Amino acid sequence: MKLELAVVRTDGDTQARVGLDQDVVAEYALAMQDGDKFPVMVAFHDGSDYWLADGFHRFFARKANGDLDAEFDVKQGTQRDALLYSFGANGIRGLKLTAEDIRTIITRMLQDEEWRNWSDVQIAKHVGCSSMTVGRVRHTLEEAGKVTKKTATKYVDKHGNTKEMNTEKSKKKPQKEKKKKEEKKKKEKKSEDPDFGDQMAELTDTITQLHEENQLLRDKIAIGQWDATEIEKIDIQDIVTDLRKQVKNLELDNKSLRDSRDMFQNRNSELMRTVKSLQVKLKKAGIE
Repeated sequence: MKLELAVVRTDGDTQARVGLDQDVVAEYALAMQDGDKFPVMVAFHDGSDYWLADGFHRFFARKANGDLDAEFDVKQGTQRDALLYSFGANGIRGLKLTAEDIRTIITRMLQDEEWRNWSDVQIAKHVGCSSMTVGRVRHTLEEAGKVTKKTATKYVDKHGNTKEMNTEKSKKKPQKEKKKKEEKKKKEKKSEDPDFGDQMAELTDTITQLHEENQLLRDKIAIGQWDATEIEKIDIQDIVTDLRKQVKNLELDNKSLRDSRDMFQNRNSELMRTVKSLQVKLKKAGIE
């Protein structure tokens, strides 16, 4: 649908990016003069006004060229609908979103009364980033007191019903498990053999440290080769580090369980030998 540029509103704060890149506007304007074809812009019509939702750089490039009208994909909806659309439309084509753009979009959604109740996965899917990035921004905002901590999230079950899940309990559970692991580690330290060779302990620590450093370097190399934004690379580095710690804790727990198993097996073997010895003695004494 062709609309006059003058009737399309750009003052509704529906621009998802931090701001316009004037160099890109100039580049688009020259390309349009050379006859290059660009995707149509998207606007939402609320019955009275047309709100620009996608194509701000293209819009101002046309204005710079003196164009009076252009083709638009017009959708029915309010200024708020246009804003939500812009959060998901930017970066799909044309100019790629910067890390600052992504963080700004996520922040705006988390500070909205309705959209902040979306799960990290839902927001990430709409914006076009990873759920880790959304979680990182949400945590930063919560710690700074800029958004309230989300205690519930809405989701759609397999039957298509919208339900609400309390997330407060799921956050407390890992803390309890962490506390139990810390207490278990303390007990393990107390039960360590005091006669264990210092030299062997030093060698073990050295090998462990070298292994961790080697693993860290391998992770950094792998992440560096990943085709992602810088903020996503930072997020994945934090997640990998956290997972490595969890794996290490699980290995300690597993070792403790193996030691306990070996101890009980040895005790069981000793008891079996004792029982057999007593049976032999009873038989010799003529007692069945």
